[in-house]
Amino acid sequence: MANMIFDLIINTFVALFGVAYRWLEQNVINYVLNFVRGFEHVLVMFVAVAFLLITVYIIVNHVKRLPKSYIIEIVDVFGERVNIESLRHRFTTYEAAKSYSQFYANLYGKQYKFRVVGRNRIADPFIKKISTPSNER
Repeated sequence: MANMIFDLIINTFVALFGVAYRWLEQNVINYVLNFVRGFEHVLVMFVAVAFLLITVYIIVNHVKRLPKSYIIEIVDVFGERVNIESLRHRFTTYEAAKSYSQFYANLYGKQYKFRVVGRNRIADPFIKKISTPSNER
């Protein structure tokens, strides 16, 4: 007897669940899916715009971290940093600093070593200053 009552309760619950599921599928789920399908292009565009905004944010943060200027550090054969007054050593772009560094390395040979360093501050004090000999006597 208890087994029959339990089966009746379970069968009633399954029948009610089936009716409720069919009603939800016919009256609610189809309308919601149709409504969402109308906005799928908007959703794709939203994701694309969000991706582009995140990319721009990352690029701007990377550019902000770049040095404000580049300096050519000159090191003599004894390993001391020097400043040769007749040479340009401060640049705003890395390409220009690298080009001048290679030019100076070819010009001075093994007498000095030239290295490009990025700086965020304006002044860069040197330990030892050297002036090039003038051609006048």
